[in-house]
Amino acid sequence: MRSELNELYEIDCYLLRQLSEEDARVFEARLLLDDALAERVDAQRTAHRLIRRYAWREERYRLETIYRLLLDETDFAHQIKSIFS
Repeated sequence: MRSELNELYEIDCYLLRQLSEEDARVFEARLLLDDALAERVDAQRTAHRLIRRYAWREERYRLETIYRLLLDETDFAHQIKSIFS
């Protein structure tokens, strides 16, 4: 279990470009030699992408909610409309 966590940490560091240049090269060499590792890296890359997409959607929803609340404020809505009129 501990080695799996260490590997996951190393994969994350690689994907987030947090490894030194030398460590990244060694890791890439391991990827070429170990198909199972390459599959785990692809799976983690997909997880990163899904997390970013989810976070983007959540942030967009949060900002839209704030925007709607602000537009409900009569003074704010009037000021914004006057700026863009």
